[in-house]
Amino acid sequence: MYANCTEDVKGDMKMAEEIRMKLECKYTLSGELKDAGKTLSKLVDKANEEVLLKGVPPTRFKSAARITEWKVKGSTLKIKVISGPLVGATSAVIRFRKLLAEELGRKFKIGVRGIEIGDFKIEIPQRGPSSRALERIRELNYVEDVKAKRGGLTVTFKPMAEAELKRSIPERALGMVKTILTEREEDAPVAEHVQVVRQGRVKEHSFIEDPARVGVELGWFKEFPGRGQWIYTTPYAKLVEVIESLIVEEVIRKLDFQPFMLPKLIPLEVMRHMPGYLEDIPEGMYYVCPPPRDPAAFTKFKEAVRVTKQIPRKQLKDVLKEPDYVLAPAQCEPFWYFFSHETVRWEDLPLKLYDRSGWTYRWEGGGVEGIVRVQEFRRVELGYVGTPEQILEIRDAVRDNALRVIDDLLGLEWRVVAAAPFYMKGGQIGDVSKSENVAAYDIEIYMPYRGDRDKAEWLEITACFIHKDKFVKSFSIHEARNRHIWTGCTGFGVSRWVAAFLATHGFDPAVWPSAVRKQFGTYKLPKTLLWPKKTL
Repeated sequence: MYANCTEDVKGDMKMAEEIRMKLECKYTLSGELKDAGKTLSKLVDKANEEVLLKGVPPTRFKSAARITEWKVKGSTLKIKVISGPLVGATSAVIRFRKLLAEELGRKFKIGVRGIEIGDFKIEIPQRGPSSRALERIRELNYVEDVKAKRGGLTVTFKPMAEAELKRSIPERALGMVKTILTEREEDAPVAEHVQVVRQGRVKEHSFIEDPARVGVELGWFKEFPGRGQWIYTTPYAKLVEVIESLIVEEVIRKLDFQPFMLPKLIPLEVMRHMPGYLEDIPEGMYYVCPPPRDPAAFTKFKEAVRVTKQIPRKQLKDVLKEPDYVLAPAQCEPFWYFFSHETVRWEDLPLKLYDRSGWTYRWEGGGVEGIVRVQEFRRVELGYVGTPEQILEIRDAVRDNALRVIDDLLGLEWRVVAAAPFYMKGGQIGDVSKSENVAAYDIEIYMPYRGDRDKAEWLEITACFIHKDKFVKSFSIHEARNRHIWTGCTGFGVSRWVAAFLATHGFDPAVWPSAVRKQFGTYKLPKTLLWPKKTL
């Protein structure tokens, strides 16, 4: 039999206008408990009256976690816990474990070997959730079932061990449930409101063709078998060099950024610290499986290739290790790893770095489009660490210098849009006249071939972010005297800058703006008997 610990439990368990939790927990002990009833009763009282009330305002004590029943059999102690949102039932289990281990170790030389959570339910006062929301909750990891009833719904979780509790799995799972319940389905992918902060002057456009179609005909690029990939030939490559050099000389070096060279093969352990990526867009990354170090493991695979002249993918999959890396989807991941668990001095700030050493990779799914939305693209990435004031100043200076290049040197029609990054799902943008309210400024370019400027989708070519302290906390970056520091980053999508330039000015260098034309010079296009279809 369970020992009852309180008389007013039933009254407390009535659905209030807040989340309620209840669970059963089994503690596995290192030895049998004999004649420990009084000790356990006192420990439970101490937990309910002191330990589980820490951090709870006196006015909310009735919503705090409480052990309602307990029983011991041999080397197993079972308890039942209820709670409101303050000090959840799972946190109560961890707190009680510490108290239990200290007292049983001192009095009986018995330790706590493990914890297992079972019959774990959370009652949420959410009325009228959609069937789609219920189905999405049911599909979550660790969720056993969800049932809607009058006045709310009950989410039942699968059993969890101590390791999962210490990794805050229940709290994260509950957070995902709450996110699903607060999302409005009618808001999903319908056209979202674009908040334009600034806009350049309207420009005349004589070229209105799709640059992807024209470029293929002229031999500036050729499709590669990989989805969303191209082979870029001499004239395109030269244009990339010119535009990238303008970004570096006119923006990056003028603002005294220093060069870095960053890896593009990113361990999953590093990605785990990047806010939002693995939690929200794991479908947007390329995963890499390392091979075993034993060449003999590939014997059957090699034999099959020799005999069939085909690629036996199943055999290859069986040989490879589990995914352990991704190809860099953001390019800034190693910036933050460099500072992870390091300490910087206020006096040495700001730190301004840039990387232009390679490609960025994203699996765009159904979003591949010509040369403007590809899977593999050229990028220059800036990362900066500093005081809040410095980060705002740097981000805005990068934006303004980029706009000068876009307008004065490249002759593109632009606008700046206030945005919230994907990892700030549901984040609100406040007064956009104050820079600190805007997490991201996106610089977008009008693409004439897409239609009228007031209806067409503009192309984002640069995103200027402030992270505030989000990355500082995620990567454990410290200041020597614990003063407040922020981070920020800017990604220059060079491939998109070039696509926007070609969509605006076309492929004849004679009519290009002088800043580009002079550096571009002449080129010799490689040809075969059948390619390209046309020449300039």
